[in-house]
Amino acid sequence: MLRFFVPLLTCVSLLEVAYAASRTSPPAGAKVVRAGTTNSGEFQTVSAAVASLPSDSSSQAIFIYPGTYTEQVFISRSGPLTVRFFPFLKNPREKCLFLL
Repeated sequence: MLRFFVPLLTCVSLLEVAYAASRTSPPAGAKVVRAGTTNSGEFQTVSAAVASLPSDSSSQAIFIYPGTYTEQVFISRSGPLTVRFFPFLKNPREKCLFLL
């Protein structure tokens, strides 16, 4: 049993590292939210990023960097929306507060 456990554990660890690395940068075409940004094409608030989305049925994504965002966000688009967060902690729920 131990012979299979060690390779499986190694495989899972490699997948976890690869998955975490893939989440450290925005996916292609995603709206980027970064507190205090002055970069062209990025938004300082989640509301501004949501407002910039087209009002159609296309699939869209928003990538949020760590920061403090104090706002109420209303999403009324018909298409699917994926919201991703920069993985700054192993378990983001440990130090994050999301009020819904």
